[in-house]
Amino acid sequence: METFFVKFKAGSLELGGIVTTAHHSRRFKVEMVTNEPDPIVLDRSVNGIWKLVERGQRKLSDADFEALEAAIEEQLYKFYAAKHILVLTDFSEAADNAATYAALLSRQLKSTKLVLYHSYESILMPSTTGFAPVGPGFTESEAGSLEKITAIKERLVEQVLPETKIEVRNDDRTLVPAVNILVQQLRTGLVVVGMRGKSKLERLIVGSNTLDLAKSCLAPLLVVPPEAVFQKIERVVFACDLKEVYDLTPVHAIKTFVNALQAKLLILNVDRRNGDFEPDELKQLRLLHELWDEQQAEYHYIPDDNVTAAIIDFADKKGAQLLITIPKVYGFLEGFFHQSVTNSLANRTHLPLMMFRDDI
Repeated sequence: METFFVKFKAGSLELGGIVTTAHHSRRFKVEMVTNEPDPIVLDRSVNGIWKLVERGQRKLSDADFEALEAAIEEQLYKFYAAKHILVLTDFSEAADNAATYAALLSRQLKSTKLVLYHSYESILMPSTTGFAPVGPGFTESEAGSLEKITAIKERLVEQVLPETKIEVRNDDRTLVPAVNILVQQLRTGLVVVGMRGKSKLERLIVGSNTLDLAKSCLAPLLVVPPEAVFQKIERVVFACDLKEVYDLTPVHAIKTFVNALQAKLLILNVDRRNGDFEPDELKQLRLLHELWDEQQAEYHYIPDDNVTAAIIDFADKKGAQLLITIPKVYGFLEGFFHQSVTNSLANRTHLPLMMFRDDI
């Protein structure tokens, strides 16, 4: 999420502001009109403490600024707690499974909106990826697409909470830009995609639509394996490295999502090192604890040459239901699906993978 609109009370007046976020929702520029020359600038610490950096040109009181901060907090919570979920489909079995998973997940998150989206433009692309929104066909009519996606909606109605509204969208836009437009228009805090079968796992590498989407999507991306059956998420593994921990970690986004699930967070670092931490790693280790100690997270450090296999093995042993990673930081996604991964690892594709960008 980069820009959104908020309303807040300033005395007896109701004001509106255009909010632009930066640095993982730690800095906010607030404009009452577009391209305002002297905007309000606010900082928010990882622990939720607000600081007024620039007051702007309007004479707002301290109470007015508190109301503005509360309005921003509310919007951030709705977004990062995934109150609106966007599900991509190409009508394959993998995509249908992902849609079912998303519907059941929406119950745990108490989401209020589930949006199903199909880009029939994507069906014209070569079927060389392992990710569901790209289908094998050549043409598809708008009417046929709408009929199919409406049928999915009708099937999912009984899967979601009564108060959760399901919407359908279909068009011929290019997939990745279309997803980002929908994320901003509909304020969807989670995008869900299905993944094709094991025989195509090696296709999900750098250059594929899935990884491109993970690096470009304005909302976190959840990849659901074809065999995944939804289980209540009680334990989440966040696989991270010890590089630029403070600058590259979307702490507020991950904390909000995990708290919305009411799940336990396990932070895991797997490294090929032999021996003790290097001085810079010790510094990053301290920063890691500063970021997450308030979350009462568990910390685990494992030396292993096969980083990917160690992560999945750890998640299995701890009985985790979800794995979180930041693919742009250390290329975990490429390794997870690369053909060099052991067969035993490939057989563990039941674990859904949630990806957060490092530069939002």
